[in-house]
Amino acid sequence: MLRRKSLVGLVAGVALAAVVTVAVAAEGDASRGLKGSPLGRLISGCIGRMMVLRSELNLSDQQREEIGKILKSHRQEIVKQAEAVWKKRVALREAVLKPGTDEKEIRRAASEMGQEIGDAAVLAAKLRGEIAPVLNDEQRQLVQKRLSENVEAVEKFFAKASKAE
Repeated sequence: MLRRKSLVGLVAGVALAAVVTVAVAAEGDASRGLKGSPLGRLISGCIGRMMVLRSELNLSDQQREEIGKILKSHRQEIVKQAEAVWKKRVALREAVLKPGTDEKEIRRAASEMGQEIGDAAVLAAKLRGEIAPVLNDEQRQLVQKRLSENVEAVEKFFAKASKAE
């Protein structure tokens, strides 16, 4: 079941990885890497909060089984969509890093990736709609709380980044 959960996380993670790749390439300091950077700490914090959430949900065996069935029934869709986002991410990265790439080529690649991310978001919403009823009210509130914490962390990151010199 962890593998199936990882696939769902991959859909969101691939989208985030694309943004990170473009940000690092644009910054021009890829040698420093992401670890220890403000963006790296933000990403680590968001992932950490989601890992804590996973343990805090205290899913029953029945809930785990039901969620597993839902994810298994959509496995092919999830894999197909994750792969599509990944391929468009690679195409965008290559367009950005290619010497002499024109702006139209980069924008086309970004637009195509955006379309795949949109499709992944629609799939995530569909999965959420099927999984949410499996959770009890307390668990759904906890999920919402952790998502809000992630939003706050990102907002703080951008507020601080905009003031940095």
